[in-house]
Amino acid sequence: MKHNNVKIMPLGGQAEVGKSMYSIEVNGKIFIIDAGYRFPDLDKLGVDIIIPSFDYLIERKKDIVAIIITHGHNDVMAALPYLLNAIQGVPVYAPNLTADLIEMMIDHYQRHQKKNLHMELIRVNRDESIKIAGIPVEFFPETHSIPGSVGVAIWTPDGYVVYGGEFIIDFGSPEGFRCNIQKMMEIGKKGVLALMVESSGASNPGYTSPNHKLTNKI
Repeated sequence: MKHNNVKIMPLGGQAEVGKSMYSIEVNGKIFIIDAGYRFPDLDKLGVDIIIPSFDYLIERKKDIVAIIITHGHNDVMAALPYLLNAIQGVPVYAPNLTADLIEMMIDHYQRHQKKNLHMELIRVNRDESIKIAGIPVEFFPETHSIPGSVGVAIWTPDGYVVYGGEFIIDFGSPEGFRCNIQKMMEIGKKGVLALMVESSGASNPGYTSPNHKLTNKI
């Protein structure tokens, strides 16, 4: 009986705010989800930003099939230029607004660092179902404080690995912020091997205030 090999490795974003980055490996094919930075603590004088370590990914470069960016905040996408500088040639998948912000960020990086980065940027719909390197990948819309945010579900023979990222549930969200509960349910019915979600504020009682609105609701 053949055993499936699934590895989930956090490269940043664990027990810290920012620098989100995960490696999900399915039978030798590596998906990178998010590539963000965080600002340093006050005691790190002279340090502008902190990015994840790319050593493991550089060693496994030939096995990386995709970089997926879930939304347009710096804590999940602003280390991308440094990552592409280290492992050029890997396609980047992102929803439309996030893709626009990525293009602006890469252009800014190239002009200021005087480096040319090769980037294959593939735009996806927020509720699109595609295959990457033969593996089904589901995107599903989420509500976050920036429009166009998505979650990602990567299929394995043992069930989906679901990356929820940063989101809240708000059925009254305007277009662009609206989540798709139906697609989340469909993914759940097909079977989930692992679910990864942000835990910021998880220890606080009550409900999360919707940060995509002008005034907070208590």
